[in-house]
Amino acid sequence: MESVLLAASIYAAASISAPAHAPGNDAPAGAALDQRCFVLMADLAGDEDQRIRSLGRMAAQYFLGRIDAARPGFDPASALEAEAPTGAERERLLGACGDAMEAGGRDFRAIGRQLAPPRRPTV
Repeated sequence: MESVLLAASIYAAASISAPAHAPGNDAPAGAALDQRCFVLMADLAGDEDQRIRSLGRMAAQYFLGRIDAARPGFDPASALEAEAPTGAERERLLGACGDAMEAGGRDFRAIGRQLAPPRRPTV
């Protein structure tokens, strides 16, 4: 189990520096996107709807982990001083954050498939 977590950590750390979006897209990439997503998700964690609050907490932890892997010593309290975006910018950022989380999920599934022992034929 430790080897799976170690491999996942190494892979995640390597993928953090890669742009989250294709070149030419005006969305922020890498650590800047992670920080903006963390602020937005922390804002959602305070929502009155229990489902949104729960998802916001989980997503904020996800982005905090990505930030901490890229920049150990990051101070989340200072990041939370920034205002969460509103309106159209909020919608764009929600999409970008969702894309980043979806890509991370694919990465972990791929790691799991590569680390799984090969299937043995049944007779």
